[in-house]
Amino acid sequence: MRNIRWIVAGLVSACGCGEASNGLGTDGMGASSTGAPPASSDGGGTPTSEGVDSGDGAATSADPATGADSSAGDDGPPPPMACDTASLFEPGTHTRIAVDVDGVSRTYDLFVPTSYDPMALAPLVLNFHGLLGSPSQQASFSQFNGIAEGHSMLVAYPAGIGNSFNAGVCCGQASSSGVDDVGFARALVADVASKMCVDPRRVYATGMSNGGHMAHRLACEAADMFAATASVAGVLSLITPCTPSRPVSMLQFHGTADTIVGYNSVPPVMPMMEAWAARNGCSGQPETTFDQGDIQCQTWPSCNGEVEVSLCTIDGGGHCWPGNESCVFGHSSTELHASEAIATMFDTQLLP
Repeated sequence: MRNIRWIVAGLVSACGCGEASNGLGTDGMGASSTGAPPASSDGGGTPTSEGVDSGDGAATSADPATGADSSAGDDGPPPPMACDTASLFEPGTHTRIAVDVDGVSRTYDLFVPTSYDPMALAPLVLNFHGLLGSPSQQASFSQFNGIAEGHSMLVAYPAGIGNSFNAGVCCGQASSSGVDDVGFARALVADVASKMCVDPRRVYATGMSNGGHMAHRLACEAADMFAATASVAGVLSLITPCTPSRPVSMLQFHGTADTIVGYNSVPPVMPMMEAWAARNGCSGQPETTFDQGDIQCQTWPSCNGEVEVSLCTIDGGGHCWPGNESCVFGHSSTELHASEAIATMFDTQLLP
């Protein structure tokens, strides 16, 4: 049975992700403190490359605590398959890449790790920012790029309409205007796949706050495309029933002292995850799979399709990304880096 027991190996705070950056402003949902947009293109709509983003940390393929290769092992990713798509982008961060979604121009940033092999199919992660945030802010706050190096993952950072995503009842302009952000996610994946060597069985979604809400929505409505999903300080905010087309993994990180998206608000986090376990046909009570310092992770056993449903609760944790010690909205734990845990779980999950 595949589950979150990889956490027991000791994915702890010394993640090797470089300097911590809170990436937050005063909006309460992950906004840039300057309100600045993502790094600019060349002015003519052509994406620009800025090189590997050193602010997100040095590349590493080793477990942050033990030095072991976190992507290896029985539950590691499958051997890479050959690719016949020519790669458009070199390693580095490429900004404001445009994609048409039903006549509306949307943009995203793309991180290509130096470990990317243009001749092999690579996993792709969509990493959604919080309300009033931006792609560059989310890259900095989640510190995901440094982690992606060790897992040879492409990482796309979507830009929301009005710096928001329509995850259902939340949030901002995207929700009030009924923006089709599920369609945007699908179009973004297709666009990256037309430019880079993407493994269609290894496409994933994660995000912070409003972006975490979006990960939940994609698990409900796009399980045919996303092999697994993970949310940090986000919740399922759909009014309509959540009916995934298949069992789909969900890993949730949430602090009990989050004053922005409350642990016991609507919906309460534990009942929400119990509902995910029920949808996925998991059996029995959740088992404790990590218990260190202020973080305890629980995993529901024997889920259909070998998917994983896990909740990591941060005792006293605020509206923060665990592993990044800098957070202006409360306490952030450094016992476990959420990005490493998420990437490691993604490594075990394939689209059927």
